[in-house]
Amino acid sequence: MYDEIVDRLNRISQFAPSTGVERGRRVLRNCGNPEKDLKIIHVAGTNGKGSTCAYIAQILQSNGYKTGLFTSPHLVDIRERIKINGQMISKSDFEEAYNAVENCRTQELAYFDYMLVMAMYYFKKQNVDYVVMETGLGGRIDATNAIENPVISVITTISLEHAAILGDTVEKIAAEKAGIIKLGIPVVCSGVVKEAARVIKSRAEEMESDCCVVDENTFELVQNTYGYIDFLIHNEYYKNDCFRLSTNALYQMENASIALTVCANLCDRGMIKLDNKAVSMAMYDTHWAGRMELLRDNLYVDGAHNPQGIQSFVDSVNSLYENSRLDKATLLFSVVSDKNYDRMIKILCSCKHFRQIYVTITGGVRKLPADIIKETFEAHIKDTPVYVFESVEEAMKKWDNRLMFATGSLYLVGDVVRALERKENNHD
Repeated sequence: MYDEIVDRLNRISQFAPSTGVERGRRVLRNCGNPEKDLKIIHVAGTNGKGSTCAYIAQILQSNGYKTGLFTSPHLVDIRERIKINGQMISKSDFEEAYNAVENCRTQELAYFDYMLVMAMYYFKKQNVDYVVMETGLGGRIDATNAIENPVISVITTISLEHAAILGDTVEKIAAEKAGIIKLGIPVVCSGVVKEAARVIKSRAEEMESDCCVVDENTFELVQNTYGYIDFLIHNEYYKNDCFRLSTNALYQMENASIALTVCANLCDRGMIKLDNKAVSMAMYDTHWAGRMELLRDNLYVDGAHNPQGIQSFVDSVNSLYENSRLDKATLLFSVVSDKNYDRMIKILCSCKHFRQIYVTITGGVRKLPADIIKETFEAHIKDTPVYVFESVEEAMKKWDNRLMFATGSLYLVGDVVRALERKENNHD
């Protein structure tokens, strides 16, 4: 039955009549509004929202709170989207949640609508203390915005993506994301992109919501060495406190700082109690798959899938090389066709630490032919060989266990995880 339900969900469109928020309100109401009994932290943004959710959830869990986590997309297993205290929803609970939604829906739903309402049903049934909830696309008309009573609204870094749906300027996209801000509910947002922060702060003011901004002056790198980062955070809640992250992704300093600020705000308002040692351990223990993740010795995967994300990836690689004695690496790259792949590849070609480039296809129907990727690389770089592979699995067979970075798509990350598991199982 579980496999049949997953197959059914996978055949459902990403889009449906009316807006996500309208469909969400209707189906949640039909299901008895389970979200109204939950304390929800609502997180939007272009880049970093999943990581920020993971840090917030880990802090809460490490301080004794039963914490639901709703994120997307998944890398390998659909149940990754719905977790409590780091554990995926069981197959039987997934079936029950799906049937509950199916029995009370009165209109066509999109794939994401099902997942959201299933999560709310499950979290209420499991009586969680807090829910950390990531938006799907945008904010204002996203299905998650049917939740009317979050305890705090969070907006991470914003850049140009999904311009056809959300708007063709950073300001327009920021306005869509800021649509999650509710009257009188505090906001924590990224201030690194100034044009976006201005829009968010203006909206918060209109909604009479306190707004705490986390920008490049809030956090400072201490060191970035193989496997971890040490950084300082300084704002109204922290005074140059030092935290260690088990990642080499520089961008996670910002996401972690936003998460720390969110939890400090909740603590300041008397909603939670925090133990300093538990918070420090939570920062180090947070594992968010596919974000500059050291998947195996000498194998990093990063799900960067837009120019801003790729620039952050390159910055992290450069920083890693500055602080560690490493040989030049292989770059494994793939991208889906509706991304700004020319700009992404141009940014990658500015990095001088790749000795060779493997390109392949990923993303199913959205795939971009590997030959086009190869030609694009060769238009921007002359002295680095580019090799085409028919699949990620073929590329992984060629991997010589020397340092390799894989990036360009979360689909690629999932493909690498599966290919690696098959390679290791066959070897055994």
